[in-house]
Amino acid sequence: MDYIKYITDGIESICKNHKCRMTGSESVRAAEAEIAESMKDCVDEIQTQSFDVHPNAFLASVPLEAVLCIAACGFFIAGVCTGQAWTYLVSLILMIVAVVCFVGEFALYRQVIDRFFPKRTGQNLYMVRKAKSTPKRRIILCGHIDAAYEMPFLKYLPKPMIFISIGSGVLFWVVNFLSCNLALADFLSAGTLTTFAIIEIVLTVLFAPLLFLVDWKTVVDGANDNLTGCFLSMSILKEMADRGERFEDTEIACLITDGEESGLRGAHAFASENVEELLDLNTVVFAVDTIHSVKELRIFSRGINYTESNSEEVCNLLYFAGMKNGYDLRTAEFYPGACDSDAFSRVGIKAAAICGVAFTPKDYYHNVKDTYTNLNPECIRIVRDILKDSVSMFSKVGKIF
Repeated sequence: MDYIKYITDGIESICKNHKCRMTGSESVRAAEAEIAESMKDCVDEIQTQSFDVHPNAFLASVPLEAVLCIAACGFFIAGVCTGQAWTYLVSLILMIVAVVCFVGEFALYRQVIDRFFPKRTGQNLYMVRKAKSTPKRRIILCGHIDAAYEMPFLKYLPKPMIFISIGSGVLFWVVNFLSCNLALADFLSAGTLTTFAIIEIVLTVLFAPLLFLVDWKTVVDGANDNLTGCFLSMSILKEMADRGERFEDTEIACLITDGEESGLRGAHAFASENVEELLDLNTVVFAVDTIHSVKELRIFSRGINYTESNSEEVCNLLYFAGMKNGYDLRTAEFYPGACDSDAFSRVGIKAAAICGVAFTPKDYYHNVKDTYTNLNPECIRIVRDILKDSVSMFSKVGKIF
């Protein structure tokens, strides 16, 4: 069987039949049902896991931070103009709330403000192919089926302006914190206060594009991000079933998560609910995400904006499998964002990710052009070979020495 065609055909089917797969949507559940039906003869167990999710909280934290900082700037200017000290206090409070929202949600992937947003029911799909004998270890191949909202911020702004906008927002926190505290302590002259006000206005103008981070009306098809990860993972189990193969004492599973684009919510739910079982059996998780660019193929040894360490053992498995296939896979440098593997690493489960995505905005990342006509079969083939060898190595020895 041509498994690359199996992957690309499967992606095309989901893209055509299940549009608008935002977190917690009926479209996600329908897509998972189609997948489960197609895999029922390849696996021994199919389970679904429902979880509560507030899908807009994660991404909304960015424009919310911008709104709060703009308001903070407005109150500071009001203080400069009127001499009323309470306006500086309000400005400071608004800025601190903005920092908490942004850092907690977007930087650290914590559910800080979720309760203030509408709730939906997300659903993960878990499919297991058992070992021949009592399992001594478990492999989970993971991809997320939810698709992203389009991001005009990435689509239309040149790369330098993206960094300037984000950097200006962070610099605003520092300037506002200093200026408000000094103003409240009455340490600043009228001229200095005016200077600070001008600086805050300039920074506000520069970070204002963050207001347009998300187009809440447009959900992309998510062919690359991340139906590639879903069908690559499924194809490994399907080939084993087609060949009648099972590992001797290694269970292999495919986890299709919901809510990755909303802050890894599905992966967090699955890892948290099953942590004891996963730790009791020697479990490794390979997250596969946005497989498009051969040049950008990387092993992600850190995640959640570089604050979370992934498993060195799983990274080694991917690295040696890459070398076996003629690819010296580099470790990803700092990048903004996270992969599902990071949710498992956070609770102590061995995990890492492999991705083939450029760090600069591309037409296959959070863009309406991310559809089945914009796939890279060669990159998919390479990653599939690497995954097959990673899985094979772990099934035989359980670790890399």
